[in-house]
Amino acid sequence: MTRVAAASTDLIVGLSAGLAASWAMNQFQQTWTYLAEEPEPEETAASKAADALTEQACGAPIKKSNKIAADTVLHYLTGAVIGGAYGLVGGIFPKLFTGRGLLFGAGVWLLADELAVPALQLAPLPTQTEPKDHALGLTSHLVFGAVLVLSRRWINSLISPSPPEP
Repeated sequence: MTRVAAASTDLIVGLSAGLAASWAMNQFQQTWTYLAEEPEPEETAASKAADALTEQACGAPIKKSNKIAADTVLHYLTGAVIGGAYGLVGGIFPKLFTGRGLLFGAGVWLLADELAVPALQLAPLPTQTEPKDHALGLTSHLVFGAVLVLSRRWINSLISPSPPEP
């Protein structure tokens, strides 16, 4: 397989695994919220980002009736892009796969939830966030990282020829 073909495969597998990991993360967050008997947040960082992007592109924010869909699309798109980057860069630097995805998930939480999202003013600063919200964010991203690795391995096993049995 050529380098370009291998990189393309790594990217596509990563994108697919990122979608699966985003789904698992959403399921985990919904379950956590249900078990903790907490109300769903009215607005998330993803819906705020979708609002800002739509306002830049169209000159008006997203209609309230479309906010949940926009939130979901942006969350899955972000997960797919992160998964694609993970697959592509991990194909070049396999050490990125250390920790069964947990290290990667924690890194995404730190860079995204704790640094980028507050810097973009899509969420409060980490010092203004309750510990339980940090815990949910970290745990959700650990789920994302673990499912990303499992999904990537499973998809690779489907597309890679297995050695013949003796």
